[in-house]
Amino acid sequence: MASIIGAPAKSSGVEGGSNVLRIGKIFRVVVLGVVGLYFIVPVISSARFSFTGSSKGISLSAYSKLFSDPQFWTTLFLSVKIGIGTVILSLVVIIPTTVWVHWKAPKIRRVMEALSLLPLVIPSVVITLGVITSFGSLPNIIMGTPVILALEYVVLALPYTYRTLDSAVQALDIKTLVEAGQSLGASLRKILWWVLLPNLRSGVLGVVVLAFAFCLGEFAVASLLSFTTFAVYLVQIGQTQASEAIAFSLIALVFTWIPLSIVTVVFSRRAGKRYRRGGGVLVASQSITELTELAE
Repeated sequence: MASIIGAPAKSSGVEGGSNVLRIGKIFRVVVLGVVGLYFIVPVISSARFSFTGSSKGISLSAYSKLFSDPQFWTTLFLSVKIGIGTVILSLVVIIPTTVWVHWKAPKIRRVMEALSLLPLVIPSVVITLGVITSFGSLPNIIMGTPVILALEYVVLALPYTYRTLDSAVQALDIKTLVEAGQSLGASLRKILWWVLLPNLRSGVLGVVVLAFAFCLGEFAVASLLSFTTFAVYLVQIGQTQASEAIAFSLIALVFTWIPLSIVTVVFSRRAGKRYRRGGGVLVASQSITELTELAE
């Protein structure tokens, strides 16, 4: 009798759980759909306007005018050069700093996180004026060239680049990896190159994409320092030519989305391959094995 009475209660509990899961799944789909529409609809509307403009027919005149404009390519190449310089400087500064903090001084990790957020608190205009006032005596090769922009962008991009790499480093046992490499007779340079960087590949690529995207879209500092970069030229065009400005914005989005898509696809495939191989085997073990061969 007890077993007969207990059976329906169990099935109703399973039913209730499945209903909750179904409702939760529907809620997630609705929320993601609304968020997706919030971002996609303006992009589609902008693309439609860039191809039509004030006329009703489809036209590529806005894009042809941009591509035939020498200043478009000049500003694009200038921003690309500044972006490459910013990426290189960011990696040179952030990778050793983040590894050292997690390895030797984990107690100041919170302090470093707070310091990396200061560019969000201090307006970029204040930072720019401070740089002009404090470092005005620097050689013209720095103050009078886009080098000063790259140096400033390294600081302004810190809230995104440092925290991205910091999250990647937190996923590793830095102390164990470094001690294992040292026990094999490897120098710190070899440990960083052969053990740590292969495991920080996703974080490093995240830093590269974020720093480069920041350089393409930054306007205030470049305008104050009188450099006509990609973003500054976009604002100048937007004051007189609406269709060309929208087309310019879409091109900037494409330059940002392509690297993000590549990073996402590459690392999702690699994660899938690792999972299929047997899930959970760290690349660190492979790196240490390679380091052992080099040490021998």
